[in-house]
Parts: sequence; C-alpha cells; structure tokens
Amino acid sequence: MNSILLIILFILMMYIDRVRGLKLFFSLIINFGILLIIFYFTALGFNPIVCSLIGCLLVSLVILYFVNGSNQKTRSSFRSIIIVLLILAILIFTMTHLSRIAGFGYESFEEINMFSYDIRIDYTDIAISMILISLIGATVDSSIAISSALYEVHEHNKKLKLKELFKSGMNIGKDILCTTTNTLFFAFLGDFMTLLIWFNSANYHLIDIVNSKTFISELIRILFSGIGCIIVIPVTALLTSYALTKGKWKEDDDDV
Repeated sequence: MNSILLIILFILMMYIDRVRGLKLFFSLIINFGILLIIFYFTALGFNPIVCSLIGCLLVSLVILYFVNGSNQKTRSSFRSIIIVLLILAILIFTMTHLSRIAGFGYESFEEINMFSYDIRIDYTDIAISMILISLIGATVDSSIAISSALYEVHEHNKKLKLKELFKSGMNIGKDILCTTTNTLFFAFLGDFMTLLIWFNSANYHLIDIVNSKTFISELIRILFSGIGCIIVIPVTALLTSYALTKGKWKEDDDDV
C-alpha cells in the first residue's frame, strides 16, 4: 500500500513539473535519509540539539538549493532560516526547561514499562530536538514564499527601495501567516486526535488534560511552529529586500 501511495505521489509531481517534480521527489528521499542519520548519531550519544540544528540546516539546503537552485531568493531564505533557528533554539531551550515537558507522560507508562530506562540520553535535549525538527518544514515554506514573492515584486518594479519592498514583504507575510498557522494547527490536531480520544475514554477532567505532560508538549510544539513562521516573515522580508535593493532605504536625491 505504501508503494502505491509513493508511486501516486511521484506521478502527480511529474505531472505538475517534470524537472522540479523529479527534484522534489528525490529531495524527500534525501531529507528522510538526513533525519535517519541524525537519529542514528543521537542514539550514539552525540548532543541531540546540535544534531538537530545541523539536520535542520541540511534539510533547508536540500529544499532550497537542490529544488529551487542557487539564486538570490534561496540565499536570502537560507540566511533567514539560520537566524530564525538560532533564535528559536534559545527560546525552546528556555521554555523546555521551565515547563519540564521532557520525558514520557503518564499516558506512555504502559507502553514503555517493558523497556530499560537507563539509555543515557538527556530527555530535555530530545524534547528540544523534536520541536526543532517539527517546525523546520513550515518555516522554510514561509521563508521561500516571502523571498520569491519579493523577488517578483522587485522584478516588476526595480525602482522600489528597501523600505517600500520591506513593507510589501510584510503585507505578503500577513496573508501567508493566516494559511500557514491554520495548516499547522490542523496537522497537529489530526495527529493529536487519538490522544484526545484516550483522554475522553479515561474520563480525564479539563484540569487533568491541561496539566498533562503529553498535552503540554504537543501544545508547545504547535506554538513554536507558529512562532517560527511568524519570526521568519520579517527576517526574510528584511534580508531579501536588503539584498535586492543593495541596502537603499529610500529614494536617492537624484530620483526625487
């Protein structure tokens, strides 16, 4: 069944765009391999946060440069991703320690009871890594959407200066943000549905659900994915506008 779905996906990608569709299909395979390698090195005892950051950057490189090629759009987008990842890594590190969402919740005890707990891995770092990996896709998507749109705006009106182009990027970002946040919310909610059914079957009260480690960890993943998509909009808009206009903030005196 999985093979049939994979073939359908490949055919649809090739139907839309043969060249880019083929690149996109292979990029999925490459990114899957990158994540497996990251998980393998984490299991060997390497720092999960460092592995995840490297993995996110590699995934971003594949998505941006392998699929879209090396150009001003992808370069600006990749720089934005680096900045956003560093900002989010600090925020996630702080929030994860304060909320204490690391490790397994009570709901998982029955599943993991047969396994050894002595695996010598810091579950706080694992929680941070999971959040970073879960938000990279939506963040890259928002970033390349902003940089591509600004590039087209600049191509049609090269007289626009940095301030004007940045405003256009923010206006574009407002429209993208609405759809992206809803997409993230429903994607996580669909994944979270079985746990909600479990809560209902176990007669959990609302206060128990809100204080559940499993629920809070999923909620924090959703929120950080949304925060990543929000932060990347002004960062990408500014870097792309600066690159396209060479830093000209307003009209030159000769143009006035």
